[in-house]
Amino acid sequence: MNLKPIKSAIALAVLSTLSVNAAAETDSSMEEVSVVVKKLTRANHVIDSSMTKQVPNITSVIGVMNKLPGISINEGDAFGGDDWSTSITMRGFSIDGNQQQLGMTIDGIPNGGSNYGGGAKANRYLDTENMETVEVSQGTSDISSASLEALGGTFNFVSSQPLMSQETKIAYTQGDHNASRYFVRHDTGEIFGNTTAYASYSQTSTSRWVGEGSNGGSERQHAEVKFVTDLGQLNITGRLSYDDADEDNYNSVTREQFDATPDWDRLTWNWTGVPHIDQYFAEGWSTLRENTLGYVKFEYDIDSTMAFQVTPYFHKNSGRGDWIPPYLASPVDTNGNPTNKGGENSGNVTFTDALGNPLTKIEGCSATHPFPYNSGPAYHEDCFADGAVPVMSYRHTHYEKQRTGLTANFDLTIANNDISMGLWMEKTDRDESRDWHKVIDARTYHHFDSAPYWIQYDNEFTTDTLKLYVEDTISFDDFTLNIGAQKYMVDVEKFDKFVNQVTGKVDSDSDVLFSIGGIYQVNDEIELFAGFSENFSAIKDGVLERDSSSLTQIEPETAENMELGLRYNTQDIQFSATYYQIDFENRITFIAPGSDTGGIDYTIGTNGSYLNVGGIESNGFELSLNYRINDNLSVYSSYTNNDSTYVGNAVGFESGQKVVDSVDDMFVVAADYTQGDLYAGASVKYTGDRGAADSYTIFDLNAGYSAQIQNSPFKTIDIAFVVSNVTDEDYLSTGTGNGTTFFIGAPRTATITFTTSF
Repeated sequence: MNLKPIKSAIALAVLSTLSVNAAAETDSSMEEVSVVVKKLTRANHVIDSSMTKQVPNITSVIGVMNKLPGISINEGDAFGGDDWSTSITMRGFSIDGNQQQLGMTIDGIPNGGSNYGGGAKANRYLDTENMETVEVSQGTSDISSASLEALGGTFNFVSSQPLMSQETKIAYTQGDHNASRYFVRHDTGEIFGNTTAYASYSQTSTSRWVGEGSNGGSERQHAEVKFVTDLGQLNITGRLSYDDADEDNYNSVTREQFDATPDWDRLTWNWTGVPHIDQYFAEGWSTLRENTLGYVKFEYDIDSTMAFQVTPYFHKNSGRGDWIPPYLASPVDTNGNPTNKGGENSGNVTFTDALGNPLTKIEGCSATHPFPYNSGPAYHEDCFADGAVPVMSYRHTHYEKQRTGLTANFDLTIANNDISMGLWMEKTDRDESRDWHKVIDARTYHHFDSAPYWIQYDNEFTTDTLKLYVEDTISFDDFTLNIGAQKYMVDVEKFDKFVNQVTGKVDSDSDVLFSIGGIYQVNDEIELFAGFSENFSAIKDGVLERDSSSLTQIEPETAENMELGLRYNTQDIQFSATYYQIDFENRITFIAPGSDTGGIDYTIGTNGSYLNVGGIESNGFELSLNYRINDNLSVYSSYTNNDSTYVGNAVGFESGQKVVDSVDDMFVVAADYTQGDLYAGASVKYTGDRGAADSYTIFDLNAGYSAQIQNSPFKTIDIAFVVSNVTDEDYLSTGTGNGTTFFIGAPRTATITFTTSF
């Protein structure tokens, strides 16, 4: 589809908007008309409260969105406790280990990227009990959204407001896979005559569902504080969250490996003393992260026609990613001399003598270890002299990030024009380094020397972001027109600490990006909407990590999104239907260098390159229905049909080929029933084929008892029981972006949560 002519028309429309002055004034506020959609000129959905009951509180907030149309949430862990294996796809766009094409904010504050290396998804900032809702803009993103990744839409996770009355809530969850969770929240009620606040804390512990014994797991500490102060025309909201997560990862597998053993990801849980096997020891594949995010929002109503909002914020991220290579590296500098800083690996030492001197393999030896990965004879002790000592490394990649920023917005109503203009500015400093530590005795365990024997690289990245936008919403009785424009200015710089100088710099300013949309109110129940937007994703600092990336040839990613839709709303029925077409251009992907390891390339370092590899065309439609049959029973359903194919003839991404990991068809049916203090629900979701991965269907159940207690210190009690994947289906869930390996979906998992308040 050629969308270029539309852009010229939009530019003229934006200019002509400045002269529009109608006599009649119309209230054009973005009123929420149901739990399914908002009254906007783009496709959008929000989380219904019943959806939060369909997942246990121990689950990541990301998983709550999985029933919405167009969205596929896949997590290798049963509770979303492994960021490494988590992916989100929507309309052919993805957040996974290789791609970040969907925007994510928390109360409108940017999350700082969703990538594994220094990014943080919403689950790092928000507990499920403190989540009010999730606002999803599919395809055409909110023009005010503060994100550098919103090519295919945005997710805004909204935290709950403090209660007006004092209350303390305590919850405890117990479940399969050694899952346990403690949660406490205290609301102050109104204090000082104008302020409400709460503070909460949770502690979560689970085991990996794969294997037994020392099979790893996740540990998470999380705290939040929020206050709201009403000073008449001025409203102040402050929020601070802290999250400390220690996650052992899951491994992706091929279709053939899954067919052979659908409940094993090929990681091990017994230390053997054989490095070639122990490199896959589950507790050595780890993600450690700390995230602190805080903001203060000032909202001031000047009068009935003018208001502004300013929100300064900060974010600190630190952490580490671990692997345990089955050898010691032999780093050398450019002259071939041994070094402990920089350079490259000249060879792998797999066995030494008792004094630590490297041993050479016996010529002609062909002994191997029976293990379902590549087994070279250099890994077997029989290929070395008697008394050979196996050696290993513990490889750490360190991530540090600090962000300071500000969002600002000014709203003005003139006659029938609701004008909004604003900016987003942010400075990000991100450090990434990698060091190698010697495992003290690979025969016994992976305890390692605290001092590294090799610091492979140490870089600092600085990103300066400025976004400007303006939008006008014009009301003409039954018709509402929305026109907007935005522009990004993004500068990225790399500083190599080994040479103490800037070694890379790239600017990825956008063109002026236009959007236009309209709503026609046919009658009290039916409205038609249409929208077009130009979306943008800046070049990430990760591109500068790779020494061979050709920065002068890389272009920022862009997408043109067009939508047509219908909404039908009555007291008992909310229905929406959306058709969309998307042109995604300049897709950036990582091209890995050749590897001779036959397995994981632990020393890849800063090798490889990023390239633009053509684009993607997507089209499809989404349907959603929420039907309240009576006071006790309601039914929700959604259907998605999506066709995403590559454009261009880049190697591995040939024109017409289906986009890796994209889903053609998804179908959801869910029912919720209440009778007095009892409630119950059931849902089923079908996810279609994704290339090498077959379709699968997941059936979930939930039931509970919730009641107020009279004449007791306790106000309420709630008992919630949730079972996911009731039929215990074996399936491949999230892909890794390469189309050949996938993470295995979690088996049947049950939890029970006890909650009380006083």
